[in-house]
Amino acid sequence: MSILTQNAALAGLYEAHIDELVKKERLEADVIKQALENGTMVLLGNPEHPDVIPTLVGQPASVKVNANIGTSPLKNDFQCEMVKLQTAINAGADTVMDLSIGGDLDEIRQKMLSSTRLPLGTVPMYAVAQKYLDSDRDPADIQPDELFEEIEKQAKQGVDYMTVHCGLTMRGAEFATDGSRTMGIVSRGGSILARWMLKNGKENPLLTGYDRILEIARKYNVTLSLGDGLRPGAGTDAGDAAQWEEVMVLGQLAKRGLEAGVQCMIEGPGHVPLSEVEAQIISIKKLTHGAPLYVLGPLVIDSSPGYDHIAGAIGGAIAVKAGVDFLCYLTPAEHLTLPSVEDVHAGVMASRIAAQAAEACMGRPAAVERELGISRARKALDWEGMKTLALDPDMVEKRREEHKDKRECAMCGKFCAYKMIEEDPQCSN
Repeated sequence: MSILTQNAALAGLYEAHIDELVKKERLEADVIKQALENGTMVLLGNPEHPDVIPTLVGQPASVKVNANIGTSPLKNDFQCEMVKLQTAINAGADTVMDLSIGGDLDEIRQKMLSSTRLPLGTVPMYAVAQKYLDSDRDPADIQPDELFEEIEKQAKQGVDYMTVHCGLTMRGAEFATDGSRTMGIVSRGGSILARWMLKNGKENPLLTGYDRILEIARKYNVTLSLGDGLRPGAGTDAGDAAQWEEVMVLGQLAKRGLEAGVQCMIEGPGHVPLSEVEAQIISIKKLTHGAPLYVLGPLVIDSSPGYDHIAGAIGGAIAVKAGVDFLCYLTPAEHLTLPSVEDVHAGVMASRIAAQAAEACMGRPAAVERELGISRARKALDWEGMKTLALDPDMVEKRREEHKDKRECAMCGKFCAYKMIEEDPQCSN
């Protein structure tokens, strides 16, 4: 049975918005429909999220960019996070994830849902674990029912996609904690579940209870972002047994999700050496049946704290060309602190640049047209044209401000190469 037949919420979203999706993505309706049926594309949008913008993830639809925001126990300023939300929207993010782990998480989540039309993602595990950690209890004592109840609550609130670490097995947790890894487990959700399994001697409850998650997700068209709880946190850990154990399970879960009428995407690696990015992406896509791949970076070096958005953009461009569908931004604050408002903007722009570079390389019409258009505007010294076509129009205006009365840029002035040719009658003929 097809996914659109089984998933009434998805079918309603598709029927209501297919015409605008066709126009936005420059794809035929049949191409989109077939990709949804095959599980190589997902349509984000929970009917409980008021006026959500239905968003396609999965090539050949345009590559999307996500921005992570949210409070922490050490920096818990809800109003600042709302400013970051608007900053991410203004910078051109396609989705936002609320990764809050400090404060009233329900209030924060509901406020974000009511304040943006962009699809909103969450990690329900955080809300459950917070209750334990804030009361000095061991999260290894979490009761499985608490996890499923939190997933359903957030689905009812309108969350559009959720990271659920269903692919982390007892075997994988043992691989990741046997001392062979440089960084061990770097995923917050992955570490909580690994602790739970190793202490209780039981398999991952999100894996054993996967069918229960599928029932909730299908009802609300919540896309399951099958989390990479064992992603490599150092380049030296990329491609190890723990990572591939989880990837293989994720592929099985994505297939089960599709068969049950639930949309799934796969979360991908964090730290991968430059020479291994393409091979990793191709292998992950093959093992997960072409499901949309959502990656954090990947970071191609580990030694760039303060500049990880750049390291991630380098990896992201290569990854998109190899088949990645969805880029999760990194900010200059990665590995150091909670990102500032300025960091959020820088992170979104870095990932958008990575996506544009890869899509232009692949000959995607919208990307190629943008490149050609801005080059023509530059030749004509058409500053408004350049601003319109720039990924960050505000930056063009800001940098131009001091000499906006001049036709040429402040770097060249009278030495402007274009004017040199343009103003010579013999050269212009």
